[in-house]
Amino acid sequence: MIKFMQNIAGAALLVLANSSLILATTEAAEQTAVRSLMKQWLTAYNTKDINRLLSLYSDKIYFANNGNSVKQGPAAVRHHFAPQFHATPKTTIDFSEEVVTVGKTLAHIGGKYRVNIPQAGGETAYAYGRVLLIFEKENGQWKLIVDFDNTASDISASDFDQD
Repeated sequence: MIKFMQNIAGAALLVLANSSLILATTEAAEQTAVRSLMKQWLTAYNTKDINRLLSLYSDKIYFANNGNSVKQGPAAVRHHFAPQFHATPKTTIDFSEEVVTVGKTLAHIGGKYRVNIPQAGGETAYAYGRVLLIFEKENGQWKLIVDFDNTASDISASDFDQD
């Protein structure tokens, strides 16, 4: 009987260890998916692909970019970015991740950003801040449901020098 109980306990430990490994692998895969969406967002912004950018947002997006009031819905996001893309087509954004967390249906990624704004004389002006993006899994796909950013006095060029 003792040998039987030891075998059962050993099997249970194996199942638990495998379950933990599966959960860790799944979490790592979901973190990779969220990071990929962040990269897709940056690519869409930097190439001024408004339709690709909007495809990353949920219909219920809650959006507030620096200095602007809260807006809701993809049409509001389009209204925000489309004129900006037209007026400043060479402006780009760099991102440095500070945190990513993934749950079963919600995930977030936060970090520092630098906006690179080419000037008429050939130099570049910069703006710095932080962003928090919250994603929700909709029909098996991560979609942005919250996009907030702000300027931040504790971020500077040195935060991006290692790139």
